Amino acid sequence: HCAIFQIHRQINIDCDKGNICSGFTALLHSHKAIAVSFRGTTNPLQLLDEAIKSIINSWVDWPYGGMVSKYFYDGFMRIWKAGMEADMKLLTEQYPDYEIWVTGHSLGGAMASLAAHAIVGSGIADSKKLKLITLGQPRTGDKVFAKNHTASIDYSFRVTHWRDVVPHIPSFDERPAGYYHHKSEVFYKKGMSPKDYIVCEEYEDFKCSNGLWVHTSVANHKNYFGKVIRDWGIAGCL
Repeated sequence: HCAIFQIHRQINIDCDKGNICSGFTALLHSHKAIAVSFRGTTNPLQLLDEAIKSIINSWVDWPYGGMVSKYFYDGFMRIWKAGMEADMKLLTEQYPDYEIWVTGHSLGGAMASLAAHAIVGSGIADSKKLKLITLGQPRTGDKVFAKNHTASIDYSFRVTHWRDVVPHIPSFDERPAGYYHHKSEVFYKKGMSPKDYIVCEEYEDFKCSNGLWVHTSVANHKNYFGKVIRDWGIAGCL
């Protein structure tokens, strides 16, 4: 989204050794919206790091139900407690009639998912005012988290580009301590043309990207809607 927006607060903080987690709040007065955005994976090594640490470091309890990846939780909480939580409370008080748009790509998609749930779960804003759209989001928590997340947030979409590898990290596991996507997936084929998508309303729906034999594309992960996500962000777009 390249509408004119005003950055309110930018937070950059160490996720771990050599990796930066980043998020910001912004105002889009023309759309009467408060935006919350999280940056995605900065390099392929961090992508591998996500997968390994999600498996090795396992789970942490999520305050709003279920368990989530410790790696995603730690990254989100560092940003949240470094000022984003306070900023969201301030902005929602100053602009009570504004919608809240939450978004992120890759690692940022997982953190955006947690942010949306935290905003609603903590009472900062009502679910009816919040819209969550993520791009190339990895699996973030377990089945209990997925179901609580879905029940809490009315407008929630995970956009997946064709064979993007990241939405399949960590691997799908239906057991109680397994990773599980929340609803709903918007699955775009190859070129991501406006009409070439399917909305899947099941949690792990094999009519969407789970149904592909191969989903190992880093190129599909980096490119959404004909834009290289990194370049899109540098250009100042949400």
